[in-house]
Amino acid sequence: MNQVRLEMGAEAIILSTQETDAGSVQLTAAVEQPEMPLTQPNPSDWAANWDDDWKAEAKQVQKKPASPLMAKKPAAAPKKAVPSSAKMDVLIQSMAYHGIPTSLAERICRTALAVETDDVTIALAASLDNHFRYSTRMNAGKFPLILVGPPGVGKTLAIAKFAAAAKMDDRRIHVITSDTSRTGAVDQLQAYTDILGIKLWVAETAADLAEIRDKPELKDGGDILIDTGGINTYDTAEIEELTLKIVSAKAEPVVVLAAGTDTAEMSDMAQTFAALGAKRMIATRLDTTRRYGGLFTAADSANLSFSYTSVSASVATGLHTLNPVNLARLVLRDPTKAGLHNEFNKVLA
Repeated sequence: MNQVRLEMGAEAIILSTQETDAGSVQLTAAVEQPEMPLTQPNPSDWAANWDDDWKAEAKQVQKKPASPLMAKKPAAAPKKAVPSSAKMDVLIQSMAYHGIPTSLAERICRTALAVETDDVTIALAASLDNHFRYSTRMNAGKFPLILVGPPGVGKTLAIAKFAAAAKMDDRRIHVITSDTSRTGAVDQLQAYTDILGIKLWVAETAADLAEIRDKPELKDGGDILIDTGGINTYDTAEIEELTLKIVSAKAEPVVVLAAGTDTAEMSDMAQTFAALGAKRMIATRLDTTRRYGGLFTAADSANLSFSYTSVSASVATGLHTLNPVNLARLVLRDPTKAGLHNEFNKVLA
């Protein structure tokens, strides 16, 4: 895109791309020639005039005092750092690549550009720390964690990874599954718990969950993890059934969402689970997708805290923590680069 704009101007657009037999890439670009004069940019379109206010700030900072006397007076307010164009371009391109909605992208970029550093990663991390919440501790037996989410996002695998981390850290752990309608779901989790030497409790109904939770064996101060079947967030009956399970188990719902999902759909799902009491989000499938805008949209629209992430289908790799720094690296990293799990800290507690 930079080369096309250099050759054809800032208004050039890419119409198509094609890889040749020789391995090079052929671009077809054009410059639209409107018959009518172009209208002024829409003021609500932040990308159209993103640098107007910073240009004004730059002029104000560079303005010389009118007299030596004025130069000796202390400044009335600290001067803002003028963001570099290169830093700005990297941030905007990253937001666009990951499909982060314009309004959210603007807030993230403006905060990052206000940070007095030329290190884009640090600036973005500071912005993400400002705009999102983070919570990466289990509840140490205070009340169960019940993993909820749509079908196929990796709730059962996340349960297995939590249990494996607890066993390695010599913490007591109890696992319950209420996912009895999906074929093979119980057997899948049973295989994991058998390897770890953990008893798997099976709850057919919400009433079973309450009964199991009150058993003496589960009152030893250990962590309690509850697996659930995936639900359709647009199906009222399924939402009501899940609500009964959450209430019966007296558990904290933690929503599990897969990266790569459409941002609008992700926002809808996140808000539904937040209405059921979810305050934290586990992000999965970071290794099978390269665009993570939906995760930021979900966290922003439903006020969810980033907690853990799964970057591999292997239980042995465990879960990893999410924080502003590794999220910034995730957004800015080369999507073709291997070793995604190296960007994160493994969960030990």
